[in-house]
Amino acid sequence: MLHNIKKSFRLKLILCFLLCAVIPILYLGISSYITSLNIARRKILESTDLSSRQAAKSIDDRMIQVENLADSVHFSLYTLYHTPQEPLSVYMDAFFSTKNTITSLMNAFDIYHISIFLDDNSIGNNEGVNFFPISKLADYDINKRELRNLGVSPKWLFRKNLPFPYVVSKGKEQGGFLTCYRSFSITDKPLDSPAMEYAFGIHLTSFELSDYLSALYASNSVKAYLVDKNGVVIADMDYEQIGNTLPKEQIQAYLSHTKEKAFHWNGDEILIHPIHSGEWYLITEIPDSYIRQNTDRLVQTTLFSLIIIVFLTVSAILYISKGLTRKIDLLSSAMEQTQWNHKETDVSAMASLLPKYPETSDEIDRLSISCNHMLKALDNSFHEVLELSVKEERLNYQLLQSQINPHFLYNILASIQTLLSLEELKKADQMLSDLSHFYRGLLHKPDEMITIREELDIAELYLRMEALCKNYVFDWSIRLDEGIENFLICKFTLQPVLENSIRHGLKKGGQTMHINIDISYDEDMVRILIEDNGIGIAPDKLLEIQKDLAENSVRYDRHFGISNINVRINSSLQEHGTITIDSTPDLGTAIYILIPQILSEE
Repeated sequence: MLHNIKKSFRLKLILCFLLCAVIPILYLGISSYITSLNIARRKILESTDLSSRQAAKSIDDRMIQVENLADSVHFSLYTLYHTPQEPLSVYMDAFFSTKNTITSLMNAFDIYHISIFLDDNSIGNNEGVNFFPISKLADYDINKRELRNLGVSPKWLFRKNLPFPYVVSKGKEQGGFLTCYRSFSITDKPLDSPAMEYAFGIHLTSFELSDYLSALYASNSVKAYLVDKNGVVIADMDYEQIGNTLPKEQIQAYLSHTKEKAFHWNGDEILIHPIHSGEWYLITEIPDSYIRQNTDRLVQTTLFSLIIIVFLTVSAILYISKGLTRKIDLLSSAMEQTQWNHKETDVSAMASLLPKYPETSDEIDRLSISCNHMLKALDNSFHEVLELSVKEERLNYQLLQSQINPHFLYNILASIQTLLSLEELKKADQMLSDLSHFYRGLLHKPDEMITIREELDIAELYLRMEALCKNYVFDWSIRLDEGIENFLICKFTLQPVLENSIRHGLKKGGQTMHINIDISYDEDMVRILIEDNGIGIAPDKLLEIQKDLAENSVRYDRHFGISNINVRINSSLQEHGTITIDSTPDLGTAIYILIPQILSEE
């Protein structure tokens, strides 16, 4: 690239413009992009932080609501506790009134369940839906000593699974549960006494708390979850994570940044909001990929604007530089075309360089006038040389074709001489008649290119002569695609191939050989197949023939016929046809000739 710049005046000019214009634009564009990206990142963090605060407040408000509800439940149970169990009817009325109140509170505040644990001697403690004996606390993974002397203070506990009655759970797994426990104990009992008058728990599902999180975050890429100080996940947008415990180093890193608005950890932006006086923490993880994704529009706009500006600038530079260097480019191109190996000199391009008003011409205009006169002279010389080259190629072609005729005539006359020596006068006379007819046809068609039909007539006449001479030890068949016989082919293309097949392919012992000629369409080409079931060609000799064909030269000492055909069909007259040979010893030989589809002017 650097070498090209050194050699081109226009590239030097363009490079100068680019250094002075495009680089400052790119610098300003990149700076604007980085600044805009930082602003967008800050806005995304602020928006996500607002959503996190709303989620934290919703969970906090729900927990306060449950604690206030616990006061109402505690009042109803306290009333039931002080209702005498005798007479039984009075107590049962109070019991069912309390049960109805609890059911109404559950429905009114959308509580998953309220579990009440009465003294083992209390009536109704085996109700089985809301009321249970206090000894059942162990089934809920609660040590009743944890609930001693709570007074008006609630105690919140998280458990992964709880054994709710079937009428409550309906056999469905509800994940984790965050439960607000309250209890009532007689204060004058010893502290180590296991006695407890009653306790109850108001259960919230982790799914409910998780739904608060899912409702406030627009993207699933943002992860939000509620954890305790030990790293146990109480609620999560991904239900599968509920009850799992965060790695120790992760929760330590989070808790050490609780006073920061946001911090970066492990490739993510982390937001932490305490809930319920710091007993739990709402953690929000914002992946860096989410931030980049949400800044894509900004990136696209910036890049699009930058590309448009750079494109317009470069287009202007190219247009201006083209106008400044157009005359120089045309002069340089015209001078390059004066090389003898170039196809043709474009004199018309120089005409546009000539000044309309000679009195205002500059140095380049005067140089263009001189160059134009020189190129016209060179153009005339080029056409003369081109005509001579075409004539030379045509003479070479005619020479190659003329070499086939004596070669063919010599072989036929040798066959006739053999018949005469064997006193096969009738056959010799027939061959002389066919030979006369054969050459009358050639003299009637002196053109280098003839139709495939005419070439087949020559080939069939030759086959009849050879079959007569050799006592019909071979036969042949010809198949043509419809209309293909009207295309042009070099004269004497098929006969030398057939001659080689007969002279070198016949098997000993009088076995009849079959020659198949198949001419078909192959896209925009004509495909000619000449195959026999003769003795084939030895591998070393086949390689020798293929090498001569690849060199595209006529060998007079060997393979004259096939190499002569190859050179002729590969000339400009036949528009560069090809020959390939495939042969297997004792099985036969196949020769493929591929030529363009050329129709005669007639």
